[in-house]
Amino acid sequence: MLSALYIENLAVIEKAAIDFAAGLTVFTGETGAGKSIVIDAINACLGQRISREIVRTGAAKASVVACFRQIPAEAKRLLEANGFSADEEELLLQRDIFSDGRSAARIGGKPATAALLRDIGAVLITIHGQHDNQALLSPDRHLHIIDNYGELGGQLLAYRQEFDVLRGQLKRLRELSGDQATRQKRAELLQYEIREIEKAKLSPRLEEVLEEKSKMFRNAEKIAAALSAASAALYGSEELPGALDQLTDASGALGELSGLPAFQVIAEEVESHRLDLEELARKVNDSLASLEYDQEEADAVEKRLGQIKRLKGRYGGDISEIIAYCEKAKAELAGLSGSEEAVAKLNKEALAQKNKVAALAQKLTGSRLDAAMQLARTIEEEARFLEMPSLRVEVSFAPCKLGANGDHTAELLLSANPGEPPKPIARIASGGELSRIMLAIKSALADKDDIGTLIFDEIDTGVSGKAAQKIGRKLQGISRSRQILCVTHSAQIAALADSHMLIRKEVSDGRTRTLVQPLDGEGRIEEVARIFSTDHVTDLMRQTAASMIDEGMQEDGVF
Repeated sequence: MLSALYIENLAVIEKAAIDFAAGLTVFTGETGAGKSIVIDAINACLGQRISREIVRTGAAKASVVACFRQIPAEAKRLLEANGFSADEEELLLQRDIFSDGRSAARIGGKPATAALLRDIGAVLITIHGQHDNQALLSPDRHLHIIDNYGELGGQLLAYRQEFDVLRGQLKRLRELSGDQATRQKRAELLQYEIREIEKAKLSPRLEEVLEEKSKMFRNAEKIAAALSAASAALYGSEELPGALDQLTDASGALGELSGLPAFQVIAEEVESHRLDLEELARKVNDSLASLEYDQEEADAVEKRLGQIKRLKGRYGGDISEIIAYCEKAKAELAGLSGSEEAVAKLNKEALAQKNKVAALAQKLTGSRLDAAMQLARTIEEEARFLEMPSLRVEVSFAPCKLGANGDHTAELLLSANPGEPPKPIARIASGGELSRIMLAIKSALADKDDIGTLIFDEIDTGVSGKAAQKIGRKLQGISRSRQILCVTHSAQIAALADSHMLIRKEVSDGRTRTLVQPLDGEGRIEEVARIFSTDHVTDLMRQTAASMIDEGMQEDGVF
């Protein structure tokens, strides 16, 4: 339940700290005092969209903090799933709205998203207002009401999961059953591409090997000249001795000193270098002897490199990508080639799935029919208490194309007067009747979830007298199992509250401020008397107000 609300710089509210208790809490005040701002503040903490225009003039930002206790299990699950602690006894939701249009959300002091606030807020609080009455007029919402009443959410989810499978199969069938000429053209293109790639006989290191050969051919003359010069320098000629000849002479000269221990080591080292140089000279000569230049082979290498370059431009940046493209093309071609078989197989699977989905839809409709009958009787019972004794409710089901919501639509039909056939709500209900019908439906749904707080924003619109008192009694009764917050203009409802908050304006230093003031005792009597007074509050009106409040306390929970 909502235990506290702190508001700062929100519209005409400069600062307000409101403590809430269990039971029925009402908000009253003069028209234009700012009662709706409190609802806007709660909506902000629930992650709803809110305009920067709501920031108090001259302030950099508006802040709202809502404190909750007795956190339901679903809210804890959402918190844990999103990395927030769910072990605390209290939960703080905060929303800051900046004058430049930015906003920031926090959960337990940690940054969060507005979307997460909405998800968590949806299982903490339900707000009902005039927009609910308008939603009640839309038949699209009636199936949702029936499903909630019949607690059919699990059955609907199971149906939708199977329906999604069928939808996926039908989509694939449309893709496979596309224009035959287009598919044939695609197959021919794939066949050409596969032949072109396979003809090239590519391998992972082919381009690297060819590039190396190409480089050799391009530099063959330079390589031959270098190897010849190196061989001459090592072996020498008839006119000039080479390095090997000179190192051989040096080794021979030092060899004559090998008998002298002092020169034995240097003689051995020179001989070792001579042997190494002799091996190196042999390798140079071997390389020179094996060097060949074949113009045809050189041309063939360049042609292959050109072929690879063209393939890279069409199918990938390197040979591995070209090979991968070829494999993918083969797979696609196989799919096209076997499309007739695939279509036949998928058609069979889709037909079986459609039968399965249709059976689930039929079962779901049956459950909805049962729930609708019970809902209609419950609404009639609730309506009788709310001074609509003649209300008759029927639910009209109509078959429709198999879809995400089943195979039938549903619409609530009402008759408010004896002898009149039930008709769509929009055609028979006045504003006051809509409010009571909506409350009757909400009462019927009251025990279908574990949401701890219900907020009713001016549910008494168009209602007065005994009907307003019955609405108050109904709210009072629901408040014994749920926390109820109610913005009202009705003295009858205000008199039944467990807690009473007065929202009033004051002007100070040329600025208007809205204050939220808890009322008790004489203050509450004065406010209830003000609500039903026509001009000014008299002692008789105060006595009547006190009597209404006393009576409400004595008959608590009788509805």
